[in-house]
Amino acid sequence: MIAGESEFLETLTEPERLHFRHLAMVRPQLPSDGQIHMLEGLARSLPSPRLLTLMARTPHWLAHWPILLGLAENEATPEAIRRDLEMVVSLFDQMREMDKAPAAEKEDRSESVKALYSQLNVGLKPVAKLLAKQLAKTVTATGTTQELPPLPSEHPDWAALTDLPAALPQQPPTQNLDRAGRLARANQTAQTDELLSFLVDPDPDLRQTALQNPLVTEELVCQALAECSVSSFFEEIYAEARWYFREPVRVSLQGSPGCPSDLSKRVGLSRLLVTALEHGGPDRASLRRIVSLFTQLEESEYQFITFWAKRQSPQLLRVVKYFYDRLQRERSGLSTALPERGEEGRWATMEERVFLATQATQEEQIRQILKDPDHQVFRLALENPALSPRLLASSVSALDHDRVEAIAAHRTWSEDPMVAEALVHHPHLSEASALLLFGRLQGMKPAIEILRDPRVLHLEVKRRALDYLRALYQEMDIPDRITALRTSGGELMRHLPQEVLQDEETLRRMVADRQLDPGILLRLARNKLTPRTVLEQIAGHPVLMAHAAIMSELLLNPKTPRTASMRIWGLLSEAEQHQLLRSPHLPAALRNLG
Repeated sequence: MIAGESEFLETLTEPERLHFRHLAMVRPQLPSDGQIHMLEGLARSLPSPRLLTLMARTPHWLAHWPILLGLAENEATPEAIRRDLEMVVSLFDQMREMDKAPAAEKEDRSESVKALYSQLNVGLKPVAKLLAKQLAKTVTATGTTQELPPLPSEHPDWAALTDLPAALPQQPPTQNLDRAGRLARANQTAQTDELLSFLVDPDPDLRQTALQNPLVTEELVCQALAECSVSSFFEEIYAEARWYFREPVRVSLQGSPGCPSDLSKRVGLSRLLVTALEHGGPDRASLRRIVSLFTQLEESEYQFITFWAKRQSPQLLRVVKYFYDRLQRERSGLSTALPERGEEGRWATMEERVFLATQATQEEQIRQILKDPDHQVFRLALENPALSPRLLASSVSALDHDRVEAIAAHRTWSEDPMVAEALVHHPHLSEASALLLFGRLQGMKPAIEILRDPRVLHLEVKRRALDYLRALYQEMDIPDRITALRTSGGELMRHLPQEVLQDEETLRRMVADRQLDPGILLRLARNKLTPRTVLEQIAGHPVLMAHAAIMSELLLNPKTPRTASMRIWGLLSEAEQHQLLRSPHLPAALRNLG
C-alpha cells in the first residue's frame, strides 16, 4: 500500500480498516457472485458513512440491484446520497406499477416516470439505464443491451472517494433560533442527531417537547439516557408511562452513569425481585430473599411488579398486593446504620477465590469472579447456583474471546435464550458459535436486534437473521403482521422493505387506525416503495396536520398522487414551502407550482 493510502488508513477506526481492506481489494475488478453477496451484506449493515459513501461512488457496484437497494435502505448512508438512491428505487417501482396499470392510466404514469428520470443525479442516470437494460430482452441472437461502466483506476484518491457529500439544505442551525423556534424544531425535526441533542438539553421544556416528536423511539431514548448528564431527565423518562414499563429503557436507566443513585437502586431492586420470582422459592433461603427484596421495594416500583405479574405469573398478584398493603410509607434508614467493612488491602488467595466462585451469593462478587484471571476459577463460577441467567447475560459484554466461547460451549448456559442472545451480540464470538446459538433464539425481537446491532460483524449471522425474519413474517396472517409492525416501531419495514411494502392490504388496514404511531406513518411516507393508495390514505390521516415532517416526506415522495400533493402543499406555510423548494428531490409539478 502506498504512503497516501497509509495516511488515509490512520483516519479510520479499527473496524472500518477491516472492511476497507475488503472493499479496496474487490473494487478494481468485476465482482463475483460471492463478492456481490458480501457487498450486499456490507451495504445493508455497515454503520460507517465514509465506507458507504465509497460504495455509492463505485458505479459498477451500483449496477447490481441488491447493492444499490441495500445502500438506499441503510440509515447510516449519508442523507444526500440516500435520497438520490431512493429516487432510483422509486423510478423502477413506478415502472413496475406502470406495466400493471390500466391502459387509461399508462400515459400519465409514463409521464411521471420520465419526469422522475429527469430529476435523477447525473452520476446515477447511467446506472439507472444499465439496470433497465439488464431487465430488457436481448436485441439480437448474440448480443445484449448491457453496457458495463468503466472499472476504477489502480490507486484512487481514497480520501476524496470517502469524503462525505454536502448535506441537503436544512433548516437554520438551532443556535440561531430563539426559544420558540427551538421548541418548534424539537417537535418537528426528522434528524436523529438533532433530536438526540434536544432530548439531552438542560432546558426541561425543550426536552418535553422533543419527547413528543413522532421519531422518538425506544432506541433513541436509551441512547439519550446513556449520554445525558441532567439528573431530572432520568426522572422525566421514569415518570412517563410509555417508557416506565419498557425493559430496555429500565436497563438503560440503571446502567447510565448520569442516573441518580436512588433511581438506579429503585430499578435495580425491581430487576432482582423479578429474577427471584421467576426462579420461585424452592427453599427457605430463596423465600427469605424474596421477602427481603419486597420490604426494600419503593412504592413507585409496585406498578412495574404488578405489570410483570399480570403478564408472567398472575398467581403472584395476591402476593404483590399483600406486600403493598403492608408497605411502610416512611422508610427507616437502616442501610445507613450498618457499619462499613474495612478493606484489608491485599490480594485474595487462590483458596479464597475458589471459595467465592462456588459459594458467593452477592451479584458484585460473582461479577468479579467471572473476570478472574484464572480460567479455572471462571469455570467454577459458571457452576455457582447463585449465578442467574440475567446476571450472566449482563456480564458477557465484559468478557474476552476465550470466556465467551466457553459459555457458548457450556452444556447449560448455551441453552438459555437470554444468555444465548447476549453471546450472539458479543463482537469476539466466532461465526460458528454465533450461528449455533442463533438457532436457539425464538421470536422476532432477537432477529431484529441482531440486524440493528453494529457489534455483530458476521454477515452470515445477519443473513440468517434476515431469512428467519422474512419466513416468520410471511407465515403470519394480516392481524399478526399489523401487530408485529406496530410493536417493532417500523423496524420490520426497514429490514423487509420488499415483503412489507408490497403487502398493500396489510398496510391499508394498519393506516386505517386513527391512533397509529406517527413514526410509522413517517417511515411509510418517506419510503419510495410504499404503494400509491397507501400514500393517498396517509395524506388523509388525522395525524398529518400535527406533524409537518410527514407532510414534507409525502411531498418529496414522487409516488404521492398529484391531487394529494397539491392539497398538502396548500397546507404548508410560506417558510415551509420555501424550504422544500430548496430540495433537489421535490417533484417538478410542485416546483412549478411553487
